[in-house]
Amino acid sequence: MSALTSRVLPRLSSHWLPPLRCTLTGVLSGAIVLAPLPALAADGPSSGAPALLLAPAAAPAAAPAAAPAPAGNVVGLMRFSGDVDAANTMRSQVQSDLEGAGYTVRGVALDIDAAAAKVKCRAGGDECAGKVAEWLIKGGNKGGTTYNFLVYGSWSADPSKPGRLVIYDVSQKKRVGEFSPAATVDDLILPLAMPRAMIARLKDYQSPPAPASEGEKKVLAELDEPSKTPEEVAAEIAALKRAEEGVDSGTSESLDFSGVTVNLKKDFKDFCRKGPRTPRVNKDDPKDLRPACKLGPKFGYFQTRGWVALGLTGGALLTAGMFYALGLAARGPYKDSVKTLEDSGLNGLDPTTSGQYTTLAADVAEQGNMMRRRLIGGDVALLTTVLLGAVLGIIIYQDRTDAKEFIKTEKKLKIGEGAKQSRIRPQNFRGGPVLGTRMQGVSFGFDF
Repeated sequence: MSALTSRVLPRLSSHWLPPLRCTLTGVLSGAIVLAPLPALAADGPSSGAPALLLAPAAAPAAAPAAAPAPAGNVVGLMRFSGDVDAANTMRSQVQSDLEGAGYTVRGVALDIDAAAAKVKCRAGGDECAGKVAEWLIKGGNKGGTTYNFLVYGSWSADPSKPGRLVIYDVSQKKRVGEFSPAATVDDLILPLAMPRAMIARLKDYQSPPAPASEGEKKVLAELDEPSKTPEEVAAEIAALKRAEEGVDSGTSESLDFSGVTVNLKKDFKDFCRKGPRTPRVNKDDPKDLRPACKLGPKFGYFQTRGWVALGLTGGALLTAGMFYALGLAARGPYKDSVKTLEDSGLNGLDPTTSGQYTTLAADVAEQGNMMRRRLIGGDVALLTTVLLGAVLGIIIYQDRTDAKEFIKTEKKLKIGEGAKQSRIRPQNFRGGPVLGTRMQGVSFGFDF
């Protein structure tokens, strides 16, 4: 038994002693390291100098957390109706400025009309704002969202359709402010100024500014224009009225247009044009009624519609002449066929000659129908010519009347320009030599 033990122990010591030594070494090292921790945890200087030496450096102070939005600053920003692009741009700008001012913005994916339809309110946007707010809060309670204010409305870049943005107090159920500006596509200031004005109105509503002090009231009073007596006010009104009545009164009183007459033949050369008409940029521009010099006073006053009517009338007249000519040309064969039938001496009632008679009679009928159709065509074309001629006459009369009005207006303008120039009479002529270190000469001046 002793021999067996002596053989086994060396074998155990060779396998188990190294791990055992490592374990004991680790335990002792941990105990030495953890031993100063109670001293470091002690308060005050009672822990002694060794503890101060072993204490690590103080950690840097943590950055202060961002101040949360004050209570009551949750804004529900609804979708704006109107022009989609302009409304989305304005809504993004409002959201950005509200968040920059410290408000918590919660987007609402519906506009006020769609939300009113959800709550089955038929009264309209402003009337349904309270029910919409209750519906949003009721749905938000499940997710923890409570709205203090709602911002809704419409926005468009069309000046004829002004936008309308409303701030609504949910708890008080009333409008805080309403803004109805008219935006344009090129306006770069309004999209920036509008959200700031809304924020200023909201802040003034939450924290109303203090009333003006006596000193401020005194400064404001000094800025205003001093009060005037009733006599001074009446004198100013009379002076303004005299100024309004006297604007260019000298020219209007001296002008007399009663002697302005128009003769289309005599005035033709003074007002005719050598080139093409001035084209109109849009339909509101006046027509160029100047006559064409190369066409003379008879056809020079024709407008485009006059030439069209003249062409149609001439075409109808030419057609009538052609039909009448063809009808007269068919009259000869018709007479020949009638003469042939009469000279044949055939009787249509005789069975032996009825076939030949029928042939000749058919030729007479065919020639007669051809002549009749051509003459009827000429009559129709002639009637069309008469109608178009009447239209042409009306158009010519209108064109010449317009030309008379144009020439008369131009003559009046020339008289007015001459009268204005005649009023400019230089007075108080003065002159003298100019002598200087850098310039020598003569100067003169006058007054108007």
